[in-house]
Amino acid sequence: MSRVEHQWPRSSLNPKYRCMPGEFMYKGNLWPSWTSEKNIKSVEDQFVFLPTDIILSGYPKSGITFLSEITCLLHFSHGKLEYLQSAIEKVEKSQVYFRVPFIEEEWTGLFPTMTDKVQAMEYLDCLRQQQCGNQPRLIKTHLPFDSIECALNRLERNLRPRILYVYRNPKDVAVSMYNFYCGLQNYGPFEGDWDEFFEMWIDGWIGGGDWRKVVPPWLKQAEISEPTQMLAISYEQLVNDTEACVNNIHHFLLPETDLEPTVRQVILERTSFDKMRENKMTNYKDVEEFIPSFQFMRRGCVGDWKNWFSPEQNSRFMAAYKDTLEDLE
Repeated sequence: MSRVEHQWPRSSLNPKYRCMPGEFMYKGNLWPSWTSEKNIKSVEDQFVFLPTDIILSGYPKSGITFLSEITCLLHFSHGKLEYLQSAIEKVEKSQVYFRVPFIEEEWTGLFPTMTDKVQAMEYLDCLRQQQCGNQPRLIKTHLPFDSIECALNRLERNLRPRILYVYRNPKDVAVSMYNFYCGLQNYGPFEGDWDEFFEMWIDGWIGGGDWRKVVPPWLKQAEISEPTQMLAISYEQLVNDTEACVNNIHHFLLPETDLEPTVRQVILERTSFDKMRENKMTNYKDVEEFIPSFQFMRRGCVGDWKNWFSPEQNSRFMAAYKDTLEDLE
């Protein structure tokens, strides 16, 4: 039983749960105010992806910031020692959300080379016009695959961008998402307790969509895609064997070049959880939408769900996710 049951404004979309600021439904998924139906439709119907682009995708709180920092360092250094210092300078002077723009996001920021604050999609379009498609754009998204597929289907198959996809144990995602809800203005911030949020998770009433509906299509796409076009990596792999993941990502991004050992070692050091949590370019400390006490990079471990789920909740979760997880095996 929630501590604050019946004391909060109910959602007009689902009276069972509390209202989330700016919430809306699109294609059967609940979305918070960090995006908009207009932006999602713009990605689907208008945004022009380039064959040089790298899309970094994942369900919220699944490790996309970790993946982004690794990708930036590999991309800027080309895996070579001669470019390493330049790569470090680039990641040290610009926050990760400027280096890997969040395409569907409503937030406006002063992106590099821009004189006014704009949304990520507008900035990415300016890059396309300025660079004539010669320089890869790193693009973040939390959208379901069918939305990105709409954009890809407007392109010839040989002109489509490459995709890096990160996924995570949904139990750990649920815990991380609960803490995210409690710290971000776009979600309220959420004032309920874990038990209340767990009911929302089981019902799939989560900003960003039901994990069971959003993640499987991405993973199935990874299975049928050419290995040169899409690479799926689990958060557990990123944490437990970062070196192997760095090697795999490098080979995916730069198949014609070798990753020099010194570059690999520097990337491993710079992307450790402790380093990234202290790094103002990756820890989101300056983002006004977070409450002051919020820690964007909270624990970064595997299996934290065991500290949150009751035995009954674990049983209910496994029953609710049984078919989905079996289908993904």
